[in-house]
Amino acid sequence: LLVQTWFNSTPLTEDQLLLLLESLDKKMVPQQLKMVSDILAQEEMWLPFNVATSTLSFSQEEQALITAMLEKSGITLQEDGSAHWTEKAFPALAALYASLYILDLLSN
Repeated sequence: LLVQTWFNSTPLTEDQLLLLLESLDKKMVPQQLKMVSDILAQEEMWLPFNVATSTLSFSQEEQALITAMLEKSGITLQEDGSAHWTEKAFPALAALYASLYILDLLSN
């Protein structure tokens, strides 16, 4: 399965595609879609925000997958559960959201 998504000419990287495939295998796509949607819905996108509560229901392995996916999309996660946007985050997260959305539709 190969999924490529562009948003403002921002393709997903090979690493992101592999993480998506792993998410699909672990049946985590709906939860990740919700998390990315919540992040994109932040009113003050450039202020730090908290993602710790969103990941509490995941195992340690699943949390590591989510962390890798978010970091590859330009989100910097801190040990205290806070997260910070980087310059490339919005287009990369939008591409990730579109991919997760399509995978969620196709897997249902």
